[in-house]
Amino acid sequence: MEKYLNVERAVAVQSGTAGLHLAMRVLGVDRDDEVIVPTATFIAAVNPVTYMGAEPVFMDCGDDINIDSDKLESFLEGQCKIVDGKVINKKTAKEIKAIVVVHVFGNPANMERIMEIGAKYNLKIVEDATEALGSYYTSGKYEGQHCGTIGDIGVYSFNANKIITTGGGGMMVSNHPELLEKASFLGVQAKTDPLTISMMK
Repeated sequence: MEKYLNVERAVAVQSGTAGLHLAMRVLGVDRDDEVIVPTATFIAAVNPVTYMGAEPVFMDCGDDINIDSDKLESFLEGQCKIVDGKVINKKTAKEIKAIVVVHVFGNPANMERIMEIGAKYNLKIVEDATEALGSYYTSGKYEGQHCGTIGDIGVYSFNANKIITTGGGGMMVSNHPELLEKASFLGVQAKTDPLTISMMK
């Protein structure tokens, strides 16, 4: 996976859902926070938000079936406010911490625009690339990069209905080595046995 995706490190996890759950955890999503998720997706992309005690905010999808970047920006501009560098939903008074981008059916989302929005509002970006192993960008800023390798954390799945299957299992990648280190530690139930740690690497 590291060689194919051209990333420094990939961390194996129990499933794609577990990878998304770990992503929420290491990115600091807490109880009563909010996370923006697309409306057109499988429930496994949303459940990890609720596992953290946070609330999903459903965002409309566009003609490409992926999260609509225009509506995303409109929501953040019109229905949210910035308080001490945090994005606060005016309606709920809760902090929005992250955006989950699902590359539905392997169809790459508009990551160039979404990354710009994430940077503008200091929001973490989680890429659910569980259906997108093999999908990559052929033009633009991220030309040649695979889905899942652009946001803060990307997650893949090897479930029975995925591109490559082992019957189960998943993988996490990130441009932030410290996040993967923490995820790999939590992914083995926080064991500190030296043999276990060496096997993870």
